[in-house]
Amino acid sequence: MSHRRSYAPPASEHPNVTLLRDGYTAFAKGDIDFIRGLLADQVVHRVPGRGPLCGEYRTPEEILGFYVRLFELSGGTFRTEPYAVMADDANGVALVQTYAERPGKVLDSRAVDVFRLDHGRITEIRTLAEDQYTDDDFWS
Repeated sequence: MSHRRSYAPPASEHPNVTLLRDGYTAFAKGDIDFIRGLLADQVVHRVPGRGPLCGEYRTPEEILGFYVRLFELSGGTFRTEPYAVMADDANGVALVQTYAERPGKVLDSRAVDVFRLDHGRITEIRTLAEDQYTDDDFWS
């Protein structure tokens, strides 16, 4: 007799899961205004590593500029697609597949985006690449 459990999704998602999913959808569409509305005025996006895009982006405008730079450097090919999103009232995590192309290079890897949330706004993002060396090399 098999004791396999089937997974039944919850009847409804936490509102912050929906918020994060909507943010990734807006990112894929290039909807900068929607993304701007998700970011708190006192927000920081931390991108660890040693590549030219690594560092801390400390305002909504700096963060949006970082996103534009990802598209510019990849000739518009950069995309990040969440395959799992979890959240509660103050924290969120998205497991994402990232893809981009540059002359002679392809990035096809996974990352984790960790979020801090406050009253429906993102106050902190930390992007952790699965293979930081590969990520740094791609953007260099």
